Amino acid sequence: MAGLDSMILNVAEALPMEVAADVAVNDGQLSHVLPLTILSLLGLGVPLVLMALSWIFGRNNPNNQGKEEPYECGLDQTVGTAGERFSVKFYLIAMLFLVFDLEVAFLYPFAIKYTSIDGWGMFVILMVFLVMLEVGYVYLYKKGALDWDK
Repeated sequence: MAGLDSMILNVAEALPMEVAADVAVNDGQLSHVLPLTILSLLGLGVPLVLMALSWIFGRNNPNNQGKEEPYECGLDQTVGTAGERFSVKFYLIAMLFLVFDLEVAFLYPFAIKYTSIDGWGMFVILMVFLVMLEVGYVYLYKKGALDWDK
């Protein structure tokens, strides 16, 4: 064993300084990968373990007829069929919600950063965004999407 250690030391002394420095840097870079590796293993392992436990302990009971019946908001009977069509109003309301939600999502960071940025650049960007947003609102108004009684 002592002969192997002395041989490794002799090889390390024979290496140029640049190669020895690269070896030291590469050893230090491995310590940056370890937390990410552990996190990745946990991210894959925990769901797999939970799915396995669910499969083992949650066996399906074929004798329970209540599981086969449809359930709708606590009612004893279902209303309508599964193939029933919804009105377009529901989708328009969902799109309006997304437009309002995105407006807040983009305006809040702007309000936070506005005081720390000098010049007119950020103001121009905000005005372009708001004009595009208002064009969308005018379009929705012309189509009658904002009229809830229709």
